[in-house]
Amino acid sequence: MVKTRRSGFTLLEVIIVMSLLAVVAGIGVPRLSAALRRRTTSTAADQFAAAHSLARATAVRYSRVAQLHVDTTAKRFWVDADTSANEISQRSIIWYVRDFSETGLTMSSTRSLLCFDARGMVSTAGSCEPGDATVIFSESDKADTVTITALGKVLR
Repeated sequence: MVKTRRSGFTLLEVIIVMSLLAVVAGIGVPRLSAALRRRTTSTAADQFAAAHSLARATAVRYSRVAQLHVDTTAKRFWVDADTSANEISQRSIIWYVRDFSETGLTMSSTRSLLCFDARGMVSTAGSCEPGDATVIFSESDKADTVTITALGKVLR
């Protein structure tokens, strides 16, 4: 009688492998979730620092006042400037509006409108607020803070 050998896995082997995968996933998922939350707040803080830099550069580029708007209730921020070449003032959004309303991110700020003059210096003309600001991005137990000094230096 000739024996034929079957290839494959037994039910017991499959159950053992699936059990080990479940244990590894049970250990790894909470750590991965915490890392993703930390990455969300860090990304938002990085984008705010970039927007601050862009506002200063835009003011210098167009030789006009550029504004960095911070709307904490709508969880968004953006840069705009007068980019018109004629006498009629026309404000345009530079870059796009960074909107975090769809995420679980919360945002708080000590200022809502930061302005920069044609030299890239902080301006308090009109409705512009002083340049020293603190913006905090948080999600559950993770938070990232961006602090801006009175002279406009960004600290992370």
